[in-house]
Amino acid sequence: MPRIGSRGTTPVLRTAPVLAVLVCHDGEEWLPTALSALRASAPRPRHVLAVDTGSVDGTPRLLSDAARGEDRVLDGVLTRDRETGFAAAVQDAVSAAIERWGDPGGWIWVLHDDCAPDPECLATLLTAAEASPSAGVLGPLALDWDDPRLVVEAGLSTDASGHRQTGLGPSEVDWARLGQEIRQSTEVLAVPSAGMLVRRELWERLGGFDAEITLLREDIDFGWRANRADSVVLCVPAARMRHARAVTTGLRRVDAPRASVAAVERAQAVRTFLVNCSLPSFLIGVPRLVLLSLVRALGFGMQRRLVEARAELGAAGFLLSGAAGLLEGRTLRRATVRIRGVHGLFTSRLTRLRNGMRATVAHLVRRRLQADAALGRLPDAVVVPAEAPVAPTHIESIRLPVGPAALPAGATGRMRRPAGLRRPPTAVAVALTVPDAETPYGLRPSPHRRPSPVPRDGSGVRKPDLVLVEVDRARLARQVFLAPPVLLFFGLLAVALYVNWGRLGLDLAGGRLLPVPDLAATWSSYLATWHPVAGGTASPAPAALAIIGGLGALLAPVGGTPAAVAVLLLGSMPLSGLLAYVATRRLPVHRWVRALVAAAYALLPPATAAVAQGRLDVVVAHLLVPPVTAGIVALLGRSRTNSSAWLSTAASSAFGLAVIGAFSPLVHLLLLAYALAGFVVVPGYRGTGKRRVAALFVVVLMPLALLLPWPAVVIQHPGVVVHGLGALVPTPVASLVDLMALNPGGPGAWPVVGLVVAVFAVVGIVVRPRRTAIPGMALAVLGGCAVALVHFMGATPITGGTAMFGWTGAALVVAGWGLLSALLGVCRTGGPVISWVRPAAVLGVLGVLGLAVGAVGAGPAGPLTADAPRLASTLQRELADTGRWVLVLADGDPLEPRMTAGRMPSFGDDDLAPVDDASGIRGLSEVLRADPKVGVAQAAASGVLFVVVPTEAEATQLRESAGDLVAEAPPMSDGRPVLRLQPAAGQVTLLSPELARRAVTGGEPPTDLGAAGIVPVEAAPPSVAVRVSDGPAGRLLVLAAEEEPGWKATIDGEPVPIVRAWNHLVAVSLPTRSAEVRLEQPTALRSVLLLTQAAMVLFTVLTAIPSRQGRQGPPSMMVGSTPR
Repeated sequence: MPRIGSRGTTPVLRTAPVLAVLVCHDGEEWLPTALSALRASAPRPRHVLAVDTGSVDGTPRLLSDAARGEDRVLDGVLTRDRETGFAAAVQDAVSAAIERWGDPGGWIWVLHDDCAPDPECLATLLTAAEASPSAGVLGPLALDWDDPRLVVEAGLSTDASGHRQTGLGPSEVDWARLGQEIRQSTEVLAVPSAGMLVRRELWERLGGFDAEITLLREDIDFGWRANRADSVVLCVPAARMRHARAVTTGLRRVDAPRASVAAVERAQAVRTFLVNCSLPSFLIGVPRLVLLSLVRALGFGMQRRLVEARAELGAAGFLLSGAAGLLEGRTLRRATVRIRGVHGLFTSRLTRLRNGMRATVAHLVRRRLQADAALGRLPDAVVVPAEAPVAPTHIESIRLPVGPAALPAGATGRMRRPAGLRRPPTAVAVALTVPDAETPYGLRPSPHRRPSPVPRDGSGVRKPDLVLVEVDRARLARQVFLAPPVLLFFGLLAVALYVNWGRLGLDLAGGRLLPVPDLAATWSSYLATWHPVAGGTASPAPAALAIIGGLGALLAPVGGTPAAVAVLLLGSMPLSGLLAYVATRRLPVHRWVRALVAAAYALLPPATAAVAQGRLDVVVAHLLVPPVTAGIVALLGRSRTNSSAWLSTAASSAFGLAVIGAFSPLVHLLLLAYALAGFVVVPGYRGTGKRRVAALFVVVLMPLALLLPWPAVVIQHPGVVVHGLGALVPTPVASLVDLMALNPGGPGAWPVVGLVVAVFAVVGIVVRPRRTAIPGMALAVLGGCAVALVHFMGATPITGGTAMFGWTGAALVVAGWGLLSALLGVCRTGGPVISWVRPAAVLGVLGVLGLAVGAVGAGPAGPLTADAPRLASTLQRELADTGRWVLVLADGDPLEPRMTAGRMPSFGDDDLAPVDDASGIRGLSEVLRADPKVGVAQAAASGVLFVVVPTEAEATQLRESAGDLVAEAPPMSDGRPVLRLQPAAGQVTLLSPELARRAVTGGEPPTDLGAAGIVPVEAAPPSVAVRVSDGPAGRLLVLAAEEEPGWKATIDGEPVPIVRAWNHLVAVSLPTRSAEVRLEQPTALRSVLLLTQAAMVLFTVLTAIPSRQGRQGPPSMMVGSTPR
């Protein structure tokens, strides 16, 4: 039952014809301040009625006390259960007031228990209403509860998706603090319900708040209906009120809707739009919003924002289930509509785009200024005082409006202006405090007393915590267009274009880079169980093919996989520099220093040499070493920063480590050793042990799962660690001096230019020794050890042959980044001040320029070109149609011959482990040169159709020696001769009993042209299914594929043994009867591994997406407050 108090004997001298309705729900924390604000209001409302919706804290006691005594604030308290919604509570209070007092006043003032209006708030609203007779709804400017310098609400709008639009950004400042009082009211679509002043006549005509809206969005719905009822809704910025927004900021638990706040808000948002929009918008909006909710739910789910994802799904279900009551709501609203639309007050897509662009620019400027302030460089700005000024300091400089603009909003009829707060558009408020969650452990306040830079009694001068920065075109150009990362990227891009001008194109090849196949061929090769390379092999394809295929899929419209490789190689400089700059963003180092270090890293000699020599493995490692090492270091110190993001950091680091491992296992092992050593050496903190162990397991084990089954190949062929991925080429010679200068040898790098990096790092550590340089030094030592290992220890390549020393470029990249990281550790702010900062900066710029000159001078050299060698188009089509093999002879030791079917050798072929270390292909090449006739016969028996000869002299010798067994064919695009083999052959051949006996007993194929007993069969490995007719015993079906474990053969469904023909080919003996013969390589295991890998990739990518916290209010900047 309601408890209604009675007026005491003390007269209330100043009252206004206003009924104030105070809705309370577990508001003990804010209610005393709200009641005090009502007590101080001048004038007071004629009647103040409170509604308590089942509060379980001290709210009932506070309301009871406020309704008793001579100085009581409340005229009565209504009690409702916890299931009562906000709209129903207000409506009950208004009905009870009319029932008791008859005419409680011409205005209704809606208040929340977490809002505290200023003493002049009500008077200002009434004055604005008197000046604007057409105004039916007015609302004050809402300031932050903890920090009244910040504006949190100032008029509302919505868009076609139902999203609440305020036009305010984070840290929106109250301009009255700077003496720039905003006097002009603004016509808006709606005002927040907290502090809303409504004409009682309009309230009764519209039926009050929509009772179907239990919580949230009642304000936008009511304002929309008021506008369509031809009543003006005004935001009055001269009236002010503090508002905690306890529901939307998560400070108050909600019981009425029995759902999360996000779910309730999203459901009511789409309902509010659909019940108030026009009929065409309604018909299109229902399916559009359902589809949009499903898409947004998917996006939120990928970001692990499960609360928002469930809210979107709930909104879609809310619409589809009919629970929204859309038709009934539209029918009720039709009776009060007097004007057609509210287009001028509605937020269009163009407005959202414009606001988004402005917000992005403001965000960039704000982040940049906050970073500068954290480094001790305060921006040139106006300090926003914690207390409001007594009087404007430069009010005379403000130009007052004249003419119609000087009239109050609503005084001359309805006008359509953008909703929101009127404020200078070129200023950005910047908070200079750092939240605890983002403060490094060592920079957080100590629990113990320490010397204070200012008197502890507060009498000293405190550093500003909130400043106002003018963002004009000059500052915008400096902060955005002339920012260090922008200049870094475009500067390196210019150098890269100059260096690679002669090789610009999408058809790169040369050096260690074989021609890159198209997107379909790349994925087909990666997914295949058996590969037509080196006579055929069932070795797993390198995981690098999947990565190139993924990048090629993203670039499919502009060239696919060749475009992806071209971007990696030709764009290596700007991409690596930008990634290095971003990887160091959390370091307390000036951004120009970071930019110089990133530029030096991009121009390292091993990086430029890797591009010139087509070493894609080193290029990829060069791109990813900085972000991966930054992730590892962040995991080691994550307990010192924000522990909530450790999983995404670990997953992204593991994914980057897997990509590196796919191209350069050596760098993978180095970074893995770096991580393991860091987890052992760097001490953890209390409560972080389980997380550190979990992060260690993720970083170590997840890359192995992502690369399956490639790690098994690396274990079986450890030479991959030394040589990396790519075509087999001779290793350039590098002296000890070259290695000390970070020069791995070969074209693309000047000999001594890299000494700049080593000298700067050593001198910096000696002059300014700091512990923060130790991680970089440790990484440099690891890289140096790897350089010695690769340089002095030979290893057999995966394709077989003699042992070779490796190229030290990958290890030098790691060592170079370690030296530069140590230099960054030396350059951190907060250490001992050195007097020669400017000379050091000049020397640093000169050093980077020296590296750039070295790149420009040596980078254009090298075997990488934009014109990959190709067969003549007719030969390419013939190869593709027949699936026959092409044998490419090597031009001297240590190069190895290559043999592929249906195409020319391409990227990834030299990273497949051949059968018996390719001894059969190597032997075939030797026989072809020693005894051409026998060699041609053996090659034809292996299915070879074309032979590519390195020189014209060797081709002439082969033609003369082999006679009519070979014929001349159109040469390669690079001029190499091509010979066609004439003997009868194919991918699958049927041999007569006589030739079959010779084939299985170690004999040689016939060397006569047109020899009988060989019948080509239209089939191709690895899956062969043919039906043979009756014939003599002893026939043999031969596949042009190397015999290896795994081949299975069946005749009429019965397993039969595999026979080796011509000493190395797969064959099966045929019966005398007609039968169906099948030969194949099993694919079940490969399919399981691919499915496992795909699941791990999906899991890792989703986990690596950083989760965003729920929507929170702006941080408080008041001294002694806790940032939220």
